[in-house]
Amino acid sequence: MTLPDLTTGKPIEHCVACGNNQLYRQKNFPQWLGVAILGVACASFFILQGLYRPRPAWVILIGSALFDGIMYLLVGDVIVCYRCQAKHYGLPRSKSYDPFELAIAEKYRQERLRRELALKK
Repeated sequence: MTLPDLTTGKPIEHCVACGNNQLYRQKNFPQWLGVAILGVACASFFILQGLYRPRPAWVILIGSALFDGIMYLLVGDVIVCYRCQAKHYGLPRSKSYDPFELAIAEKYRQERLRRELALKK
C-alpha cells in the first residue's frame, strides 16, 4: 500500500494504517477536558445560584459558553478511522468527511468483538 502525499492539500480517501475507507471528522480537542470545563461551569453556576449570587453565576455560565465557541473555531479537525481508530493529523479543513456516526462505529465494534472471540477459540 502506498502512503498518500499529505502535502498536496487533498483529502485522503482511506486510512493510512489499515486501508479502510470509512473515516470521520472530529475536533482535535480532548473530550475529557471539554466535559471537565462544562462540569465545573455547571457546578459553579448552581452553587452560586444557591448562594443567591446570580450575576457571577451567569457570568461563569455564559463565559464558559463563549470559551467553548472560541475553542471550536480555533481548534482544527482530525480525521479518524472507524476500524483501527488511527488519527490523521495535518490535513486541510474539509467537509468531505462526515461527522461521527454511531451505527458505523457499532458495526466496527461488533467486528472487533467477533475477531477477539474467534481468537480465543
